[in-house]
Amino acid sequence: MRQQEDLQYWETSRAYIDGNAARELASAQRKEQVHQEFVERQEIEKEQRRRQRQARAAVQKNQERALQISPGYVAFLTVTMAVMVMVFACYLQLQSDLNKSVQNVAALEKEILNLKNDNDAAQKKISNSVDLENIRQRAMNELGMVYPQKEQIEYFEVEEDDYMNQYESIPER
Repeated sequence: MRQQEDLQYWETSRAYIDGNAARELASAQRKEQVHQEFVERQEIEKEQRRRQRQARAAVQKNQERALQISPGYVAFLTVTMAVMVMVFACYLQLQSDLNKSVQNVAALEKEILNLKNDNDAAQKKISNSVDLENIRQRAMNELGMVYPQKEQIEYFEVEEDDYMNQYESIPER
């Protein structure tokens, strides 16, 4: 880059003004002007490089400062991480307990359903095993039971204020 600038400087310094009687004077002035521009450009570039070096130094200094962590900050981060680990451990424990409870409830519901089915089956078996006609025949023939006569039946009236619990259905005659 610097060589190109030097080349440009020498090419521009060789220029001269056509048609002028004082060729040497014009080229000397031009050389001086080009030289002055070249020097100014070099000074500007030198200043830019100096600023860049300062900026790089400031950035590097900031990076070094950022890499240094104070003991208080390390302690704060350590305590924060410990608290977070404890919170996550508690959360996982609660989640595990919830899953166990849900599984336990599902197992109990399944057991209830099985017991209800068994109960229904036993009730149906009992209902099917009881033959009322057989019981009536046995009661009349073997035990000598008979239907009550009209004079044996007693009627009573119930006041409207009273109430009565009915545990079985009333048999029809």
